[in-house]
Formats: sequence, C-alpha cells, structure tokens
Amino acid sequence: MKYILALLILYSTSIEAQSPAILEENLYIKFKEGFEILDEHQNIQIPFLAFEQSLLIDAYWDSLQESVTPQKIKNLFNIQSFYFGVIERLRLSILKIKYGKMRSLDTILHDDLLNELRKTVVEKRLIYILAAHESLLLTSGYQYVIDLARKHEAYFDIAQMNESKGEVVPEIVTDLYFNSPDVSTYMEGEYIKSVKIFMFCRQNRLYPCLMVMRDIYGIEVRKEDGSLWSNPALASARTGLSSYQRNGNTPAGVFSIDSVMPFADQQLSYGKFRRLILNFVPKSNNEILIKSLLPRSSWDNNWWSSTVIARDIGRNLFRIHGSGKLNTDPTTTYYPFRRTLGCISQRENTYGEITYKDQRDLLDSIMTAMELTPSYQNETKVKGILYALEINDKQSPVTLDDLAEFGIK
Repeated sequence: MKYILALLILYSTSIEAQSPAILEENLYIKFKEGFEILDEHQNIQIPFLAFEQSLLIDAYWDSLQESVTPQKIKNLFNIQSFYFGVIERLRLSILKIKYGKMRSLDTILHDDLLNELRKTVVEKRLIYILAAHESLLLTSGYQYVIDLARKHEAYFDIAQMNESKGEVVPEIVTDLYFNSPDVSTYMEGEYIKSVKIFMFCRQNRLYPCLMVMRDIYGIEVRKEDGSLWSNPALASARTGLSSYQRNGNTPAGVFSIDSVMPFADQQLSYGKFRRLILNFVPKSNNEILIKSLLPRSSWDNNWWSSTVIARDIGRNLFRIHGSGKLNTDPTTTYYPFRRTLGCISQRENTYGEITYKDQRDLLDSIMTAMELTPSYQNETKVKGILYALEINDKQSPVTLDDLAEFGIK
C-alpha cells in the first residue's frame, strides 16, 4: 500500500513537468513493477481516477501475458476493486476468468453490467470490450449479457471492420498520398510545421511495411540521387492478436507523431535510439478531426477505422522503436525485424556484415524534413501525422515497386 501511495505522490508532483504520453508510460511502468513485487499480505484499495484504473489493469494484463506465476495470480486476487468503474472491474474479472481462477463474474458486477447495458446510451468502450471477449463470456455462461450488448449498434463495429477487409481501391491510396489535406489547422495549428509519413502494409502483418514521407511543405522526401526516401518497418504483434485486442497488431489508420521519449533507457527492449511517440487522433463528433486529415475519398472508406476502434477500446502506449534483441530465426518472413506488442518496430543490430540503424535514419530524416539540424536536442521537436494503410494481402514485404502501382515513385 505504501508503495502505491508513493507512486501517486510522485505522479502528482511531476504532472506539470512531463507530457501526457510520458506520464502515462511512467505510471504504467510503476504499476507493473508494483504488481510484480506485491505479496499476499498487501491489498490495493485506492480509489484511482478513471485513467489510472485503466493503466493499472493494463499493467497487470501485460505482466500476466508475459509470464504467469503463482505469486502474480495471488496478487491478482488481492486487488480490491470496489471503487473501480464497471469497465475496469469487467476487465479485471476477464483476467481472473482467463487465467482459470474464477468461473464467473461476481454478482454486483453482473448486476451493474446489466444496468449499464439497459441504458439508452452506453459507453462505446464497454460495448467493444464485451464484443472483443464474446467467446470467453459466452463460455462462462453470460449469454444474456452478450444479448443485451448486441442491442447496441457499436457491438458490430469490430465484426464489420474484419469482414470488409480487402484490397483498398488504388484511387484511394493515390488520393491519400497526393491529396491529403494540409494539417496546419489541425489541433489549433499545433502541427503547422510537421511531416506526413505514409506507412503501407500488407493485411498479413508478418510481412514488413514501407514508409515514405512528405516534408513540412508537402514535398516528397527524396535521397540525394533523386530516388524516393523510404524506411521499412514492421507493424506486427508477437501475440498474433487483432488490432482491437490489447497487445495486438498496430491498427491501420491515422496517428499523430508527438516528439520522443526522454531517454533511450530501455535499450534491450527498444534499442539504442529514442522512441517516437504515437497518439490517436482525439474523439470528435462524426470523427471530423480524423476526416480533416483525409481526402474526401477516404471519408466513407473504412481503411482507417481500426485506429478508431483501438482508441475507443482503450489501447495506448504506441511507439516507433528499434530493439536491442536479435531475431535469431532467418526463416521468418519479417527477418531481421522483431515483432512487438503493438508498436511499430525498426531494424537494429548487426546481422552478418550489415549493421541496421533504421530508427536513427528515421529520426534524422524527419528532422531534416522539418528543416531542423539532426541532433539529440532537436529530436524532442519532431511532429507529424502517420497514415498506416493496408494496401492488399500479397504475401511479401511492401517495396517501392508496389508503391509505383499507385503512382508513388
């Protein structure tokens, strides 16, 4: 208990000194560390704010996904969630059922869920979480809960997203690349001098994607020889889960690029260079904010809906980073990349006679495209919009030859 209280004091005293993304990650790390050192004599009974509750469950969820130990299971059941909201109590119960130590939802949560679902307007996140865990809840005997959730239109968003996946019409890809709107007015001009990065992927994320970029004037970034600058990347989760699931693939859609993490302080996991911070475009009526970043041809096409669903279900902590670990299996379709837990990964380390530093190249190229001198100090000024688009389901890495088919060359 004292440990958790100390974390909250640390959080409250540093809130003005750090960006929301940095605060979020730091608090998540502290919660995760706290969960892994708790013992059976400690209970957590603090009435967290809503976002703190969510981060706490995120941390426990990820810790258990990494490894399940008897102590972690004990700690999971020592959490007193009386003050938690319905959504986080549901997520906590899903964890307990998932790891085999609880067969059903407690009576109070069950009743609270039914009361919420009978309302005319229900928080979309609750509906999405129920839809995402439909199989587990049905197996546990909660047909009535699922039936009530199915009365809400949002319940079918995930299924519709999956069912409608197919090759994107070439005209939409071309229009996005050549006619994406100026972003100078987005978020009250915060992105007035920012880059646009277009990451083209396969539907099968076991194959690498390819990034190309436009500078602050909207001009294509090219190499000294005049050829198009590009940067390969992998947007594949090692869990193999879909993008609406926690730790699933990087969702397709629109992100903002908002600076870097303060330090490259976890080099084994994230490589030698600082991680780029990715954020979802905030919610808005009829998603007008996202649409302000898209040409009209994309407005009624659902290629970008995965980021909306991932945002609304509560996914977070997306980054672009390298890795200090090697891919030791050259037979993988993504070699020498390493898969992540939802982040976009870059090649790093030495393989044979080749040393990869793709994250370094990406950071430097963005700074150059922003008319900044590539330097450690200027990395914090990096700003941009990332469009992540699945173009088709060919079983091969995306190359510049693929992009030439859309007039991108």
